[in-house]
Amino acid sequence: MPMQLSPSPVSFAVPQRFRRPPPPPRISRATFPALDVESALAVGEARPSHTRSTTKQTRRGEKKFPNRESQPQEKAVARFARPTGPFVLAAANAASRARGGGARGIGWGIIRSLLQENAFMLDRLCIVVAAVCGSVWTAGVVRAAEPGVRFPSPLTAEESLTHFRLDPELTIELVAAEPQVVDPVAVQFGADGALWVVEMRDYPHGPREGEPPKSQIVRLTDEDGDGRYETARVFADRLLFCTGVLPYRDGVIVTLAGQIAFFADRDGDGRAEFRETWFSGFAQENSQLRANHPTLGLDGYVYVANGLRGGKIVAERPEWKRSDMPLVITGFDFRFHPETGDFATASGHGQFGLTLDDLGRRFVCSNRNPCQHVVLENWYLQRHPQFAAKAVMHDVCAPAEHSRLFPISQAWTTSTLHANQFTAACGVTIYRGDALPPAYYGNVFTCDPTGNLVHREILTPQGVTFRGTSPEPRREFLASPDTWFRPVNLALGPEGALYVVDMYRAVIEHPDFMPSELKTRPDLLSGADRGRIYRLVPKGGRPRAPAHPATLSQVQLVERLASANAWQAETAARLLVERHALDAAASLRSQLQRAAQAPAESAVVGHRALRVLHQLGTLSRDDLVLALQTEALAETACQLAEAFLSEDAELRRLVARHLESAHDRVAFQALLSLSAAPLDGAAVPAIARALLCRPDDAWFRAAAIVAVREQAPALLHQVALGLADDDQPSRAAELCESLMELAVSQHPVAMVEPSLRAFAAIDGPEGVELLLAVRRGWGQGAARRGAVVARELVELPDTGATVRETLQRWIEQAASLAQDPGRPSAVRRSAVRTLRWADPHLAVPLLINVVQQPTDTELALAACEALAPLPGDAWSGPLLEHFPRAVPAVRRAILDVLLADPRRAQRLLDAVEQTVSAAQAKPEVSAAGNEALPAIQPAEIDPQRTGRLLNHRDAALRERAQRLLSAGAADRAAVLKDYDRALQQRGDAHRGKALFGRHCVACHRIGEQGVNVGPDIGDTRDKTPQYLLTAILDPNRAVDNNYFAYAVATQDGKVRTGIIAAETATSITLKQAEGKTETLLRTEIEELRATGQSFMPVGFEKNLSVEEMADLISFLKNWRYLDGAVPLETK
Repeated sequence: MPMQLSPSPVSFAVPQRFRRPPPPPRISRATFPALDVESALAVGEARPSHTRSTTKQTRRGEKKFPNRESQPQEKAVARFARPTGPFVLAAANAASRARGGGARGIGWGIIRSLLQENAFMLDRLCIVVAAVCGSVWTAGVVRAAEPGVRFPSPLTAEESLTHFRLDPELTIELVAAEPQVVDPVAVQFGADGALWVVEMRDYPHGPREGEPPKSQIVRLTDEDGDGRYETARVFADRLLFCTGVLPYRDGVIVTLAGQIAFFADRDGDGRAEFRETWFSGFAQENSQLRANHPTLGLDGYVYVANGLRGGKIVAERPEWKRSDMPLVITGFDFRFHPETGDFATASGHGQFGLTLDDLGRRFVCSNRNPCQHVVLENWYLQRHPQFAAKAVMHDVCAPAEHSRLFPISQAWTTSTLHANQFTAACGVTIYRGDALPPAYYGNVFTCDPTGNLVHREILTPQGVTFRGTSPEPRREFLASPDTWFRPVNLALGPEGALYVVDMYRAVIEHPDFMPSELKTRPDLLSGADRGRIYRLVPKGGRPRAPAHPATLSQVQLVERLASANAWQAETAARLLVERHALDAAASLRSQLQRAAQAPAESAVVGHRALRVLHQLGTLSRDDLVLALQTEALAETACQLAEAFLSEDAELRRLVARHLESAHDRVAFQALLSLSAAPLDGAAVPAIARALLCRPDDAWFRAAAIVAVREQAPALLHQVALGLADDDQPSRAAELCESLMELAVSQHPVAMVEPSLRAFAAIDGPEGVELLLAVRRGWGQGAARRGAVVARELVELPDTGATVRETLQRWIEQAASLAQDPGRPSAVRRSAVRTLRWADPHLAVPLLINVVQQPTDTELALAACEALAPLPGDAWSGPLLEHFPRAVPAVRRAILDVLLADPRRAQRLLDAVEQTVSAAQAKPEVSAAGNEALPAIQPAEIDPQRTGRLLNHRDAALRERAQRLLSAGAADRAAVLKDYDRALQQRGDAHRGKALFGRHCVACHRIGEQGVNVGPDIGDTRDKTPQYLLTAILDPNRAVDNNYFAYAVATQDGKVRTGIIAAETATSITLKQAEGKTETLLRTEIEELRATGQSFMPVGFEKNLSVEEMADLISFLKNWRYLDGAVPLETK
């Protein structure tokens, strides 16, 4: 569910003229193409007559919708809750155009008044009138919403069906709608085919004071088997912020209000009278950000997505309590066993969504990350506490600004910078059914309710993880022009179809993440009485589901494990475990043996059989041996063998054999599983060979480190020996750097010395980068152990001297390479980074010389990174001297070097103070005495680094920074004080738009107006009017280094100014007003120097009066609301 960065609580007054609610929706020719009269009549006759109403005949005297009140229908503007609505609206609009009267003509005058008396009788008349006027709604024709054309939201559920655009081989069906379901956020099917629905009716704010909670669990059934779930029974109500449901045994597991609870109906009345809280302590800060998606894993554990806010979890069932200390899940997901009560953290950090693939691999999502694969599970990392994994999840699909969506609605994102990207990714689901065509199996689907769409990507293996690609680069799997369509979740059904959960609301974003002017928008709760569930099936008919698993015998359940629909197979597996079906063990073994004999056809069935045998406690050693001898079953078999590896050498040998597997995932799992027991002697060389087959795979490297634990020096030595005859040993540079750091940081030097000798034997240019990486690894590992390493070298006189000589030789080689312009840039960068571990007297002059070179920005950045941790401040002067001539990225890096040491930070402030004093014509002497320092304006220290100075732990430095960096220029302060009156006035955003077009478009862009030379100023949701006023009138107060003006003097005597927009080793590109660019060769440049001033000129007040400034700021704050598409509260 969507979340954006929290906005500032201060906002500018929104002008009265565009605070009104949006005008009645209009149907335009662009939205509804024309038909002739005959076609219009045909459309009228072809209106769906089979659509189920909510008054479907009750069977066997059953009371319809027991314990459920009918929901009031929202009074939508210009919308009639009848199937004739689109025809009437189209006719009205067409008629009004025909008379030339717009919305004030006959279209809304006569027709609306007549409809109030008898809309039904006028239906066909309206169709004919609209057809004559050339504007009739066409069933089945879907077009993207066009700018300026308001889509007529909301629609009835039946009308919504005609507006979806989806893959051409599929069709969409309505499963349930209001009043049967309201505000659905999650669904799951029970073993009896019933549809369990979570209704979060208390979204977003929860109940008012004194009111009961509003969330509930509803059980829907399809009594006549026609696919429409028309009968709804409230199973549990008065719940707070329900987020997920999982059928289990005779009830359901529910996530809600900081808890995981179990509900059951044990007296047969259809309502849950039994409720037991199992776990509590999940964070409850925001109704969006809560634990959710309880999902039964193939290992028998229930996995729960964290919700991003964590918690301190305690077991509430007495027999499950294990200590008085809560389990902290900050940064983790959660898992527990519903039978034993065992619970623990699980890797991952899902927001609202969790799904599994056929082998139980876990995938989660968050707002900006549509699909993340949990690669490294936490229980493996716990086996090596000294190893700090850099990541545990992999973005399978392109995240954040790299993602691309193609909505057909007028989708509105809170941040303009996030338009057409994932901003509300939720409900991630890997489709594993058999109803859709085979090409969809294993694809990942993610909802984005902000974009009114469901996105699809095809997963392909990429090393030990996966990569997603869109099958249709510019088209979404499912989309609607209706901005009320809010898909928030997906599910697999008993017949293999894909189900879509539509919360159907005008506003889906939580007010906590809205700009302040939108927090009380009048349509915030519009749609709170609606909700839909859809089903996607192939064209030509919905496949019929087989008999419900709940009705099957044990033998039939075992047979059902072979179903191509994962819901059927995994529900059957769950029932076998719940029934404790020990008698099924023989049949399960038969399934396993068939899978071993024909793995290509039935490998998935074999994995399922293994899992069920394990959960029943009937998995034998022979079963494991058979599975480990079958490559297609090895991944699961390795996991299940872990409990026996410490005592069974044969099983260890069988697992280790899979290190040689050509399948990355199998070899990866073998590595992780071997961490369950001490390694055999032959295992380390095998791990080394497996690593050298995949030297660039960071995940494989992490698994190897987890597996070897205390044998890291032995693994390093084997890798070094393996590279001795390698034609390209440097391909393993990053691997060897990591292993060397680990070995030196945790083991005596004597254990690492053989590896150093092996690496030293690798000679020639092909091994240069490898040896530099090994030297860096030694330095990093030694730094973690401090003086212990130096002492150990002294205690090993002969060996220690050899080691020191080897290390020094590599440093000298690095110094030579860093200064050699004939070497490839990558080699020079590697050498520069290695100088971090050289004697400062050698390293500092070389590194400063590299920083001052103008031709290679990446090399200069590497030199700054190496300089930052080195001690001393005597060399601050050359860096300060170069600062005005450096490009933006290098300027930021120089500041980082200066701020890394308090003495160097003082030197930076010396330069700033000297500049400020000179500007104020004060003959003050800085702390640097009479030394002349380069001019550095306070604004040239960007806001992030200014913040570091203002919060420095050195009190004297902090106070000095406050004095020098917090005050603006005196003349600007006077102007700001004078224009402060603009903040007290109610500006006119429409007049402000004209002023923006007159004064700002040469360098700034908002909407379709202007060009972006300076920073993007369209996203003002978290900017206060005071901030905007200061940025306009005092542009040098705080400047991003990317937007400083540069003066470039060329050899022909000319001077160009602009912002550096791009640079290469041979050229730079200046961007100037009106979007003009000029590219200059570096050989043409005599001098490049930053002016120390923002590219935006000072003195903008000369162009605007106080009243006009109020208008301009009103436009900057509220330009997105001028079209009335987002209604604001009228004040």
